[in-house]
Amino acid sequence: MLEVGICDDDRFLLREMEERLKRLGVKHEVDICIETYTDGEDIVKAVNEGKCFDIIYMDIEMKRLNGLAAAQKIRELDLTVQIIFVSSFEKYMKETFKVAPIGFIDKPFSEKVFAGEFEHVLRHVRKEDKYYRFRFAKENYKVPVKEVMYFERKYRVTEIIWTGENYKLYRDLETIEKDLKDINANFIRIHKSFLVNYQHIARFSSYFVELQNGICLPVSRSRKPELEMILQNIEDRNVYRV
Repeated sequence: MLEVGICDDDRFLLREMEERLKRLGVKHEVDICIETYTDGEDIVKAVNEGKCFDIIYMDIEMKRLNGLAAAQKIRELDLTVQIIFVSSFEKYMKETFKVAPIGFIDKPFSEKVFAGEFEHVLRHVRKEDKYYRFRFAKENYKVPVKEVMYFERKYRVTEIIWTGENYKLYRDLETIEKDLKDINANFIRIHKSFLVNYQHIARFSSYFVELQNGICLPVSRSRKPELEMILQNIEDRNVYRV
C-alpha cells in the first residue's frame, strides 16, 4: 500500500492528480491510498496527528499556509516522506531545496511528465521502503522494519513485537513472510508461531534463539537447518552459537 497525500487549493487540479495517480497505480500494480487537502494547514495537521505518507504532492501558493511553510513543518515530523512540489512558479525552486524534495513539476503539466515523476519516486520508495504496512481495526499502520524484533502468531491474530507499542493484525505468518521478502527485509521463520528479524538475534542453539534484549524464542526441529545456514552466511554480525 502506497500512502499519498495531495495538497492543492485548485480543486479541479486536485481531482485531476487523484485520477491520474489511480490510473498509474493500476498500471504499476500498486495499491494507492490517496488523501486530498486544499491547504497546507490541513495536511500538516494530518501528519501531526500521526498520518504517515510515502509521497506528498504539494502546491506552493495557498491561502492560509503555503506549501513551502507546510513542507518545512512536515519535515520536522517526518524525515522520510518524499515531497514533490507542483507549481507554476519556478522562482520558488531554490527555496524548495530546504526541505529536500524529490521532484518539482511545473504547472500545467502533461500526462507524460506527471507519470515520469511518479515512476521516478516509486522506484525510490520501493528501494528505500523499510516499513511494514498493515491495516487493523479500520486503521492504517506502518512500522519501521529495523525496529521489529519478531512476529508471533496467536490463534487467528499475529502480534508485532517491536521497540514501540505492540500491534496486532489479521494476517498469517506465511503472508507476512512474503510481504517482508518483497521489501528485502531480513526475517527468518524459526517456528510455526515465530518470524524473527535476524538483525536482532544475538545467539542461537539447537533449541532457541536469544535476541539482543534477552528474549528467548523456541526453534523447531524442522527449522533448525535453515536457521544455521542463514546465520552462518551473515558477515560482520555478532551472532554466537551456544
